[in-house]
Amino acid sequence: MPRSPVTRAAGTPAGARGRRGEAGSPQAEGMSWLAADRLARECQSIRVHRHVHVTVRVRAHVWNLRSRRSLRVFEEALSGVLARPGFRVVHFSLQGDHVHLILEADGARALARGVQALSIRVAKGLNRMMKRAGPVFEDRYHAHVLRTPREVRNALAYVLLNHRSHLARAGERAAGGIDPFSSGAGFDGWTVNLADAGGKKFTAPPRSWLLRVGWRRHGLLSPDEIPAAADRLAR
Repeated sequence: MPRSPVTRAAGTPAGARGRRGEAGSPQAEGMSWLAADRLARECQSIRVHRHVHVTVRVRAHVWNLRSRRSLRVFEEALSGVLARPGFRVVHFSLQGDHVHLILEADGARALARGVQALSIRVAKGLNRMMKRAGPVFEDRYHAHVLRTPREVRNALAYVLLNHRSHLARAGERAAGGIDPFSSGAGFDGWTVNLADAGGKKFTAPPRSWLLRVGWRRHGLLSPDEIPAAADRLAR
């Protein structure tokens, strides 16, 4: 499925409260019901244990996500959905103004509601941190259903090593190693032993063959790798 942005309607002014989806309500802080329904329709081919790479972007006023305090907010939100039936966040990375997620879901509806639940928790936590109220996420997102071992391998590299891609585009050089603003410490697919077996886990272990085993056919990930651009992931 091609990556294409899906737009939902903007919220009402900050501070208003009341009906479902109004600004100030949990749905307006996170992904709206309308956006969740669009995500479900876009990924309607998903069946049990299917995998999706989702990218969500925060609004311009939101503080840098690549900070320890923002990471704590995100990890707390992940803990809140860890036991959610039919929905698993397998990997993530935080960039300055967006989040990459690799998800497993037992159907399109479970995916949409799971992303919505996570976005609401993240938005409420970030608003508490910033002492603000109102919407946190932009009206667009990207969702790409992963169907082959190569697609999954490329998506894992893109998510876990995304900081290296950003630095390369800026003409900077990144040292090898795990991105501290990602789930890389719990990943067991590196070419060298970087996983922290004793660290606290905020993500769920994959259940599908593709995310557990299949992607390894195309080689383990090197911490020095610079991932392909997003529009090349499906190749």
